[in-house]
Amino acid sequence: MDESDKDTIGEDLLHRLRASFTAVNNEEVHLVNKLQGLVRDISWSSKEATDLFDALLKRFESTTKDRSHLLSRMLELLHCIQINLITPSWRSPTEKTLTESVRDTAVTDEELQRWLADEREKQLDEILEEIRQQKSNQIDETLLNDVRDIVSSFDKDSALPDDGSQSSSLKKDLFKLCQASEKTHFRPRLTQMVSWCIMALSKTGQLIQVGTGEGKSCIVAMFAAFRALRGEHVDIMSSSSVLAERDSEKWESFFKCLNIRVNCNTNKQVKQLKECYTCQVVYGTVEQFAGDWLRHHFHRMDIFGPRTFQCAIVDEVDSLMLDKGHHTVYLSSDMPALQNLNPLLAFVWAAVNQYSKIGTEITVGQKYPFHQVVLENIKKGKDVEMLSVEFTILQIAEDTGILPKGSVKDIRQNVSPLTDKTATVTVNQLAKFFMTVERKYPCCQFALHCMNNNGAIEELKTRPQQEAEVQRVPLLLLNGGFCQYMYSSDESVQRAVEEEIQSALHFTPCELGQDKIHCYIPGFLSNLVKSKLKVWIENAFYAKTMTEDHQYIIEKHGVVPVDYSCTGVVENNMQWTDGLQQFVEMKHESKLSDMTAITNYMSNVGLLQKYGDQIFGISGTLGQEAETETLQKIYEGIKTCQIPSFKRRKLFEVEGVIVENEKEWIEKICNVVFDQTNPTSYRDQRAVLVICETINQAKVLHHALGDKVLKKKLYISNNMDNSAVLEKRLETGEVIIATNLAGRGTDLQVSESVKGAGGLFVVQTFLPNNARVEAQAFGRTARQGSPGSAQLIVCFSHLSQSLQLLVLTNKLERLVRQLRSYQEGHGEEISKDMPSTLSHITNEIANSEIKTVKKFRDDLVAKGLASYLESDVPKIKKKEELFSEYLTILQEVYKSSNNKPEDSYLSALNEFWGMWLLTDFNENYSIEDLKTRLSNDLKKAMTKLGNRESPASNLHHYTAFGNELRKKGDLAESIKMYTKAIQEDHCWAAIAYYNRSFASLTQNNSHQDPNCINQALVDLQNALKSVELCCDQTQVTHGYSKQVKGICSDSVTRFDNQMIARYKVLLYFKVNISEAIKKLDRARDLGGNVKVEESLTYFLVPLMHFLPLAVISTGPLTAIRRDPLVMLQLITHPSFDIINELMSLESLGLTHVYTLDTLFSLGGFFSKIQRTINRVFD
Repeated sequence: MDESDKDTIGEDLLHRLRASFTAVNNEEVHLVNKLQGLVRDISWSSKEATDLFDALLKRFESTTKDRSHLLSRMLELLHCIQINLITPSWRSPTEKTLTESVRDTAVTDEELQRWLADEREKQLDEILEEIRQQKSNQIDETLLNDVRDIVSSFDKDSALPDDGSQSSSLKKDLFKLCQASEKTHFRPRLTQMVSWCIMALSKTGQLIQVGTGEGKSCIVAMFAAFRALRGEHVDIMSSSSVLAERDSEKWESFFKCLNIRVNCNTNKQVKQLKECYTCQVVYGTVEQFAGDWLRHHFHRMDIFGPRTFQCAIVDEVDSLMLDKGHHTVYLSSDMPALQNLNPLLAFVWAAVNQYSKIGTEITVGQKYPFHQVVLENIKKGKDVEMLSVEFTILQIAEDTGILPKGSVKDIRQNVSPLTDKTATVTVNQLAKFFMTVERKYPCCQFALHCMNNNGAIEELKTRPQQEAEVQRVPLLLLNGGFCQYMYSSDESVQRAVEEEIQSALHFTPCELGQDKIHCYIPGFLSNLVKSKLKVWIENAFYAKTMTEDHQYIIEKHGVVPVDYSCTGVVENNMQWTDGLQQFVEMKHESKLSDMTAITNYMSNVGLLQKYGDQIFGISGTLGQEAETETLQKIYEGIKTCQIPSFKRRKLFEVEGVIVENEKEWIEKICNVVFDQTNPTSYRDQRAVLVICETINQAKVLHHALGDKVLKKKLYISNNMDNSAVLEKRLETGEVIIATNLAGRGTDLQVSESVKGAGGLFVVQTFLPNNARVEAQAFGRTARQGSPGSAQLIVCFSHLSQSLQLLVLTNKLERLVRQLRSYQEGHGEEISKDMPSTLSHITNEIANSEIKTVKKFRDDLVAKGLASYLESDVPKIKKKEELFSEYLTILQEVYKSSNNKPEDSYLSALNEFWGMWLLTDFNENYSIEDLKTRLSNDLKKAMTKLGNRESPASNLHHYTAFGNELRKKGDLAESIKMYTKAIQEDHCWAAIAYYNRSFASLTQNNSHQDPNCINQALVDLQNALKSVELCCDQTQVTHGYSKQVKGICSDSVTRFDNQMIARYKVLLYFKVNISEAIKKLDRARDLGGNVKVEESLTYFLVPLMHFLPLAVISTGPLTAIRRDPLVMLQLITHPSFDIINELMSLESLGLTHVYTLDTLFSLGGFFSKIQRTINRVFD
């Protein structure tokens, strides 16, 4: 409909209303809006709407002379037309149009409204004709005829013939399935039977679009039972564990009626999983199916038994196969040595936080004293004696008035901080100083800037314009004698951070400094650091921009990502990679997780492709052509079909708007909610669902609604008890403010009074990333033939920069075009009423903006999908082919060791493979090249491991080899392995020194000569030094993380508790070593021996540290195990920190701790005296 039609009807009706009534009030405005809504939102023409208005006016004028209720009666009927989405093609039971029915005074208002609200279920031929007319449907006429034949047979009284054909077999199957459904739940609708039939007739995969609220779970259960009755295993994948468990329980009686065993794979232990997969039908999440595949093939737990991938039914197929197609599941692999990266990550975080943006283009670094900047730049220029230069610089400062007279002499005699002497220094004085320095040292050239009164940066004009330009270092001068380096690009900032980090970074073995500012990283991690440092820096800057209640929330168990753009789900079991998780944790001083190396993985794409062409999917939103084409390119043989609703859908979509700023956006949303939750003369209160992009926005709107809306609830986290929202019918006046969590898969029930008032009103407060997410939100209302409304209200400032630019450009173009049009059509009249003309044009433009951004958004989606196909999918496939290659090699390892490879061998090989992915995988290489490289590298690694050598020069591998040999009783060989660990990197060899010491004492047992005891003493003293390095680096991690906020508070954060626990465990380790040294010293001095007592690592700390644990875990163990969130919160509780740190030490090789008893003999004592006498005479 042309925009002018909408405006014409509004102007004409207002003119006629003014003629009919003495004054135009709110009801008249509502009436005009209702009629305009028919034209704008339900595709009526202006003539059809005007004719309807005439018919309504004549109808009510002919029935009463009292005009006081005329408008309210008209509004009541128009509201009924609007909420039931009545189009001009509507026909009454007497086959009259709406306008004709309105003119028929024999039809009462009540009867007319009943006709409008009543909606019969569609007949089979209507359903098939709608499928036939849908051009995107990939269904031929033959198949539709077969569907008609099979479905129509269900209601026939005659017995079903059995001629051995597929058709007669399917008729019997359908009859059997419908009987079971009717017996346990309800009789399936025709649309459900048609959907089942299309999938049953498909030889290859079929994706079905079934409208929200149309009973997808019934179709899924019927098709799963059909395939199971044919002897196949069926895997049903839901988008969440809640939905999987719900549907499994809901349809269990249906499957039982058919003698089909069904189970759900969520929240189960290994034994329960094995039992689960013996069932014919298994419900679950794609993440759980992928995780179980990894447990079966990587960890070799035999989860699946003989079960194979025969048939997959994917619920919410577009979400799992498109939005989350690239999502990858991996089982965590311990690589405790990566904890050594924590000081470096803390340093990166501290360095990045010294930089801040001023305006949109300039970034400045940390504040430096003026002389330090000069010294640094002189040092870059040439090799000079820095001490003499420093005093020269300070003398220039004194000569130019920066420092008081006599300051340099005072500093020479007594070093004191300069800040006290430069507190009153101005920017102009600093500029004079730098100009003098430039003349003295031509290698130092600066571009000097200052901050003006408006907070903007401007350059100081300190030199003639004609002076030849040279490369100058941009500096921002500050009062007080400080300067900041300036950067004009993100790349230059990141380079500066990298240089700063490199200066403090050292790879061991190396000489250790005494200060606590350097980061010491084990040498075997050097390749990883060099390949990932730039990525970590980028992610640290990104972490600064991330906000709580948007991309993540803070839970009891730490920082948890939120899938805010798609499902709104709080993803408890997900962590970001490449340091991003750790940086956000440091940002909030949360418990710091260790980085992990991914050694196993399975993407949604990879898992589903294992089902070949037997993937069947169902969704309320398959999407547009670009989405379906993408799915068909990834999953070969898949066809799509859109099933009509079983009743006509009555979603009245109010035209969306883009609001200028956030304040107006909040006001607009609140006004819409107020309007809908307050009664009018023509309807009762409605219920409203407000869907926000982020948790933070939901909280803001909840607060903004205030006391004006008393019956309001938040639905923002799946970690909360949401039963009050999900399990009760929404009554009139109730409001739910939610995230996308209330979108896909949420079935909100409303009361009959809400339906009578127009149904649930959905307000989508942001522009979703794609039309499917938008449709899912709007799909929460107008379900199963009931009425409902929805509106998109978007804030301009929330749009991406590209969309903002598009809106502004479009607005300007339309403004110019419309002004010219008005000028040509109205001539001089336009100048007389310019304000109203501009208002009219800007209203038109505002109405078109939402359509413009949606179209642009959809174009971006199409481009994104093309990129997904060209870039992401090939990368996923490459990695999964490489993983498949690794699994083949792993199979050979198990085969050659009679399925019992040594733990140390397997752990080292897995670790090598994980590090290879991090440092050697290059997506630009061909898969053949990558496979060759991987195969060659793994062969070399396995050869080294066969010789008990670390393939990655990792000292911890040798410690693990030594522990296994010691466990077998081969102490001599274990000592050799500990020695190799020490030779690899003595700096971090605390456990190797410790284990070697006690292995040697145990080996010699009662024959411990002085050399043996002396060597054990040396080892323990070296172990003590190495533990001291661990303590220092723990302090470095803690110090750099706390440095960001400059915290001086007495409050103890979760991060503090963790670092305290780590430091405490290391201190206990030091105490254990020191006690052993004392015992050995005494034995040596008195000529005795020592007896070695061995205990588990957990006896390193006093038992009091385990008491809080007993209190916390007093809940029923079964209940804790069944609830993954409770389990997660339990193991991340501060009381678990000590245990976690002990487990970390254990995984590094400290499998046992030792204590010594000193044994003395008279012979030993006299031997000691004899040796002393001999040394004196010698």
